[in-house]
Amino acid sequence: MNILSEIWSSISRNRFRTAMTGFAIAWGIFILVVLLGASNGLQNGIQEGYGNRLQNAVDIWAGWTSKPYMGLKTDRELYFTNKEADALRSLPEVELFSVVANTDNIVANYGAQYVNVTLKGVQSDYQNIFRKTIYKGRFLNLSDELQGAKVCVIDKRCTEELATEDMLGKYLKLGDISFLVVGICENGDRWEGVTVHIPLTTHQAIYSPNHHFDHISLTIGEAYINKAISRNRGGQRQDRESSEFETLVRQTLSPLMQFDPSDRRAVGVWSQQESVEQTQQVMNAIRLFVIIIGICTLISGAVGVSNIMLVSVKERTKEFGIRKAIGAPPVTILKAVVGESLLITALFGYIGMFAGIGLMEIVNKIIPPGDYPFRNPTVDPLAVTIATLILMAVGVIAGAIPAIRAMKIKPIEALNYEK
Repeated sequence: MNILSEIWSSISRNRFRTAMTGFAIAWGIFILVVLLGASNGLQNGIQEGYGNRLQNAVDIWAGWTSKPYMGLKTDRELYFTNKEADALRSLPEVELFSVVANTDNIVANYGAQYVNVTLKGVQSDYQNIFRKTIYKGRFLNLSDELQGAKVCVIDKRCTEELATEDMLGKYLKLGDISFLVVGICENGDRWEGVTVHIPLTTHQAIYSPNHHFDHISLTIGEAYINKAISRNRGGQRQDRESSEFETLVRQTLSPLMQFDPSDRRAVGVWSQQESVEQTQQVMNAIRLFVIIIGICTLISGAVGVSNIMLVSVKERTKEFGIRKAIGAPPVTILKAVVGESLLITALFGYIGMFAGIGLMEIVNKIIPPGDYPFRNPTVDPLAVTIATLILMAVGVIAGAIPAIRAMKIKPIEALNYEK
C-alpha cells in the first residue's frame, strides 16, 4: 500500500505532465484500433462484394471484336449459342457449368403488387457455383431444364418488394406468363437488383428464341489448378491457372465465333481466384502499413514514458538519496519508478483501447446494410489487448532504465545533486 500511495503522490504532483504523456499513449492505441478496424472493414466489404462464389469460379462473356479475323472486320458484336456452351462444357478442365441468360426489366406481378426484376435463365449447377443458400423450397434441377418447366426461384429481395413471405408454391406472373415458385434463395449481388431464376430452356423458349446469350459461369477442376501450379513452380501463384485457362477458352471459341484468339475484347474471362489474390495483396499491404503504425505507436509510447520517468527521477534524486542514507533498500526505488511507469501506461493504454473499440462499434451500428465496400469494421479485442500489453511491457522497460540509474546513485551524490 505504501508503494501505491507513493506512486499516486508522484503522479498527483505532476498532473499536467502525466496527463500529456497519458494522452500520447491513449491516442496512439486509439489510432491503432481505428486503423485495424478500418482495414478489417475494408477487407470484409470487399469479401462480401465477391459473394459466396467458389474460389475456382470463372466468368466468361461475349464482347466486341477489336482485331480483324480472316477478312472479317473489327467492332463485330459477338454472342454465345448452345454450340459454344457445349464446346466449353466438354473441356476436361471444367467441373461445374451454367449458362446465364439475362433479361432485364421484366414486370413481376403477385396479387396487387408489381416489381421490375432481372430474369436469369440458368442451369442446375448455378446454385453450387454461386453457393446460393435456399431458405425455402429448392433450387432449379435438371428435370426442370429437360422439361422446360415454368417454375422459378426468387430471391428474398423479391418477397420484400412484393410484401409477402408466403410465396412458396404460389404462382408469380412474369410478364404475361405465370411461373410456380419452387424456392426462395438469398439475394444476389447488390447491383443485380431483384432477381428471379428460371430454367435455361424455359428462358430460351419464351424470352430468347434465337438462343443467344452473353454469359457463362463455370468452375475449374482442382486437378487442373494443381497441374498448372506444378508447371509454373518457382513463379507466383497469381494468374497461373487463370491465364492458361483463359488462353484455352479463347482458342476453343475462336473458330466457332470467328475472332482472333489473341483478341481480349472479343471474349472476356474473369477469374475469382485472380481477383481474390490481387485483393489479398492489397490487404497485405494495408496490414503492413497498420503494423508499421503500431510499431511507431509503441516507440512513441516508450519514448514518452521514458522521458517522464527521467524527469521524475531527476526531480526526486535528492529524495532517493535521503531514503538510501536512512537505510531504504534500492529495490524500493525501482518499485516506485517502475510502478509509476506501469500505472500510467496501463491506465491510459486501456482508455485508448476502449475508446477505439467503442468508436468502431458505433460506426458498425450506423453503417447501412447496403454500404459497400465497407462492412463490419470491428476489431478483435484479443489482438488489441495483446498490443496494449506489449505497450505496457515497453512502458515497464522504459521506466526501469531511469530507475536503475537512480538505484546506482550514491547517497552523498544524491544529497548534493541540487547544490
